[in-house]
Amino acid sequence: MVAVEDMTRQPSPQVTFKKRHSLVARWELQRATLAWGLALGLGYSAGCGSSANPSGVGATGNQGDDGGSSQENMDDASSSGSSSGSASSSGSGASGSGSSGGQVDAGHPDAGQMDATEPEDSGIVGAGDAGGVCPAPSGITSQQTTALQIVNQTRAAMGSPCATMVAALNTSSTKHCAYYAANASNMTCVADPHTEVSGCTDFVAADFGTRETDAGYTGQPSSEVMAFDDNPTSALGQWLDSVYHRSPLLDPWTRDLGYGNGAGCDTMDFGVGAMASANLVVAYPYDGQTGVVTSFNGALEGPTPPVPPNGWPSGVPIHVFMQATSITLTTDEFGVDGGAQLAHQELMPQTSSGYLQNALVLYGNAPLAAQTTYRVHVAGTRQTQSFTGTSSSSFDVNFTFTTQ
Repeated sequence: MVAVEDMTRQPSPQVTFKKRHSLVARWELQRATLAWGLALGLGYSAGCGSSANPSGVGATGNQGDDGGSSQENMDDASSSGSSSGSASSSGSGASGSGSSGGQVDAGHPDAGQMDATEPEDSGIVGAGDAGGVCPAPSGITSQQTTALQIVNQTRAAMGSPCATMVAALNTSSTKHCAYYAANASNMTCVADPHTEVSGCTDFVAADFGTRETDAGYTGQPSSEVMAFDDNPTSALGQWLDSVYHRSPLLDPWTRDLGYGNGAGCDTMDFGVGAMASANLVVAYPYDGQTGVVTSFNGALEGPTPPVPPNGWPSGVPIHVFMQATSITLTTDEFGVDGGAQLAHQELMPQTSSGYLQNALVLYGNAPLAAQTTYRVHVAGTRQTQSFTGTSSSSFDVNFTFTTQ
């Protein structure tokens, strides 16, 4: 089984308000039931909500295929947040506002500039990650080594800076699994897998942010994900094959993590960690990736992503990570490389009811074809809000991947 929680706090120590949503999910994979949840902090407060589709999400294109097999079970509980703006439909249009920039091949070290006035670092492994080699600390368990390797091998391949395994986050993760394992049969204690209840065995603190701090973490708590397998390989595979839960694992601006496990439990705690360039743009699947799965059953994730016209399953989710509070597309193309465009769904920060941060997500209305190369080309402007105002810059991302 699996459970996930994610909370992100604003980087300024002066900001004490937060947005939090708990995502609880159930997966069914090889006759195993998995549940997970996620919470994100953006500066508003929210509780668990329904699994209704996020409001304001636009679909591009008007034709879809059906067929294909469903994949793993996913489900998140929701929260709401301020949402505004809209996404453009498929195809290319007039250029948007903001600085002009060159095209970026996501994940390629020789990528062009994303903005004429910004450094040429889109898709480049961050400083300290030369050659994509991410160091592992000494004194960690074999399970922690496996979890860190899976995360960092994926991040390095896509051009996202290395994550750092932090001892305090290993401690908070391990203690939370101890709590969950000790109370798994008591629904009063584990009704929300991410919230510990005072008086239950091995109670540390109600929320993961406090648990991270109590374990000695001095950074900014960011997120927590849980799986109910006691197996890091299985847990990471589930989290990576999703729409809403992939982000904390691969987000270039989430750099600290820890992993703990226990009987029927896997937990990863995250913190913001080291700075990463605000100009970085990376994608997953990454440019040139092969063996990509073809389908995704969004009915098993909650909040349920926007449903394709002919229902689930859809194509595999595609993430393009960029720092943005809102994104405006002027080019929105996804299809067989050199062939037909595919009708697809899209999610952006301002159209996802707060479930996405710093990412654009696309997925085809129907499962993708096997052993086929697909091209994604998205361009437009991204807006970022800060305490000093709103800045705008252009992006142009073009990459391919091949299905299994």
